[in-house]
Amino acid sequence: MRIPRLANIKGAILLVFLSYSVLVAQPEAYKYSIPEKLLDGIITSSLKDEGIDEDKIVAGTKALLAGDYPNIHSVLIFRHGKLVYENYFAGEDENRETGSLGVVKHSQDTLHDIRSISKSVVALAVLRAHSLGKIKNLDQPIAGFFPEYSSHFVGEKRRITIRHLLTMSSGIEWNEHVPYTDPANSSAQLRASTNRIEFILSQKMADKPGTVYNYSGACTQLLAEIVNKATGMRIDRFTEKFLFKPLGVSKFEWMENSTGYLSASGGLRLRSRDVAKLGLLVMNRGKWDGKQMIPQKLINDAVTPKITVSEDADGWKTNYGYQMFLLTFPERGKTYSLVEFTGNGGQKVEMDRDTDLMVVISAGNYDRSGLKKSSFDILLDIVYPAMKN
Repeated sequence: MRIPRLANIKGAILLVFLSYSVLVAQPEAYKYSIPEKLLDGIITSSLKDEGIDEDKIVAGTKALLAGDYPNIHSVLIFRHGKLVYENYFAGEDENRETGSLGVVKHSQDTLHDIRSISKSVVALAVLRAHSLGKIKNLDQPIAGFFPEYSSHFVGEKRRITIRHLLTMSSGIEWNEHVPYTDPANSSAQLRASTNRIEFILSQKMADKPGTVYNYSGACTQLLAEIVNKATGMRIDRFTEKFLFKPLGVSKFEWMENSTGYLSASGGLRLRSRDVAKLGLLVMNRGKWDGKQMIPQKLINDAVTPKITVSEDADGWKTNYGYQMFLLTFPERGKTYSLVEFTGNGGQKVEMDRDTDLMVVISAGNYDRSGLKKSSFDILLDIVYPAMKN
């Protein structure tokens, strides 16, 4: 915890005590209440009415308040398209570009880093641009969007399409398998670059396009630039007009660094309810408030497995769609399938279409590994066991 210098030790002790009292609420005092109905297009209901055991969710909330799941900032549960649970927690937080924010008492109105959920937002923006006729074909080669970098498009690189970028199978050599603090991390090198597009396109080819999944913020950055080229609007302005405004998202930040670099792959900050709207758009197959914002066919295509990420001996399989993960796994004698938006630090949107369940989580565990309990464990330990039907 970052603590400012104080004039005397008593003041320092007092500040630590106050910060700790914000972080550690009184679990035994918690009582469930139906989420507040706002004029934001989100329908609310009760846990009981939507087939979720209230007692189990209350017990889970007390575990969260007790710190059993470290540094969770918000949890929202949707069933049958309705918000049935909403809770916010105080905790250490940070802004990707400006650094530590100290202890934040999170609320409905708090903007929060969503990190790599930004990638899923960019994918939805690409689909929206496609539906508006600005992007003609997802299988068109990307070279046509970058004539100023034609010298880089040689060999297999000329075959890279928009769809390859959406599925992170461009074949461009890219290393995000080491910590982001490591100079060898390609994303860290990109952040330091003054010409991000040329930096990406100048990289060597490691694989034939469409054959190998490789997690790459470069793919997302190129997608954002393609939206810019196709529409004449930078990704933040395009999403504001054609995605956020129709969804009623009025407050957001898309952070830039000191060089003017806007991180399409991880720089977006949103409120938890607004993150949920993006998930509901996918759950509702591209429809919001009775209007088809993105054609159902495109959304169905986005959540259909395109390439395998990993497959474990214990039955867990991870595929990839369009800048979103598709998980299949066994749990308590059942097999679950999820569409997942995910971001560094524990940012999650878990969408279970089979049970019509969606869980949205924000957290502050950035660059932390080896946690005893993670954001995903809230779904496994608390939400799924509370499902009655």
